[in-house]
Amino acid sequence: MSDGPWVHLKSRYPLGARVTGRVKVKFQHGVFLELDEDPEARVFVDLLSYNPGGTRGSEGLPAVGELVTGVVADLVDRDRQVRVRVGPPWRGSE
Repeated sequence: MSDGPWVHLKSRYPLGARVTGRVKVKFQHGVFLELDEDPEARVFVDLLSYNPGGTRGSEGLPAVGELVTGVVADLVDRDRQVRVRVGPPWRGSE
């Protein structure tokens, strides 16, 4: 991806924006979402931000095909990745 599409994604999904995406891939420590059917958007939700009720391991993550809503928590230039937080902020991080 050239810088143009990444710059566009950063402006489209700014920090703090509320987003909803469909789980495309599930890993042991997180999932990748597709936002608005945008093939350029690589959105990562990690296990630490999606931990309802203290569930541990990948079984606590949403399934492939499931819709997930969260807040854009980070934009990682190096990986050209939008990171989404699903759960509440950690205590002391506000």
